Amino acid sequence: MTDAVVLVDITIVLLVMLSASRSDIAKREVSDRHWQILAVSGPVLFFIYCVGSEGLRWEFAANLLGMLCAALCFTAGDARQDVVMGAVSVVMAAMVLVFGDGGSMSNAGVAAQVMVFAYFLLYMLGVLRGGADAKCLIALSVSLPIYYDVWNIPLVDSAGPASYIFVPSLSILLFGAMVAALWCVGWCLLRMDGKKRRGLSCVMDIGSAEKAFVWPLEDVKEGKKVRTGTCSDEDMPEVYARLRDHGEAEVEVSYMIPFIAPLTVATVFTLVVGNPLFLI
Repeated sequence: MTDAVVLVDITIVLLVMLSASRSDIAKREVSDRHWQILAVSGPVLFFIYCVGSEGLRWEFAANLLGMLCAALCFTAGDARQDVVMGAVSVVMAAMVLVFGDGGSMSNAGVAAQVMVFAYFLLYMLGVLRGGADAKCLIALSVSLPIYYDVWNIPLVDSAGPASYIFVPSLSILLFGAMVAALWCVGWCLLRMDGKKRRGLSCVMDIGSAEKAFVWPLEDVKEGKKVRTGTCSDEDMPEVYARLRDHGEAEVEVSYMIPFIAPLTVATVFTLVVGNPLFLI
């Protein structure tokens, strides 16, 4: 029974991630429906998995409610609902930690809820730039709260205390960042249109930049062209207009990496291999 639950969970995760990747690559937009599906299916299937493995216990029910509220808090609802669901998640996690049996399954459920809030904090701090990226990692936290062991995969033994820190979603984030960096390097090498390359950025004609999935790294302030960080999507038309008015024909840009696609690759890697850091 537990193997069937794992296969269903993995299948849903991969199908949702593939659909989200396609949308991200084509439009750099991903519907919240993707993450809402994982936010509901993940906790429910994990609850069934826990009950099938160790029997029905109140800690599993508390984690089910807490994980559902934590994930839906940041992928659906309005402000008032978000506050209520976030508070419920905190209470459920605290109950399991204080009064629970301290088993690996119950601890994994709490760790998943902690990671949901951690990714939200990273988004608020600007470490995770895209809202879809943060919601994706939040959904993966509750969809893959443990390294599911089925058919002798993952290849790396991922049991033990370290798995509560390097949870699957964190492994996916780390490996996804590596894939994204390689993706960006490849884009700079292949899509620089014969212009000068500067590290992980390149110079493009302003007209080409406006049609491409790139962020301008230059702007005009106080009558001078200056190098800036990436701006918001809403500000880009004004940035390009100021550069044109200043007489500029080219602009240094940074590629908008469709980060969901690297996260999808990293998800497959984590499911099959696990986290190689556990070998150290």
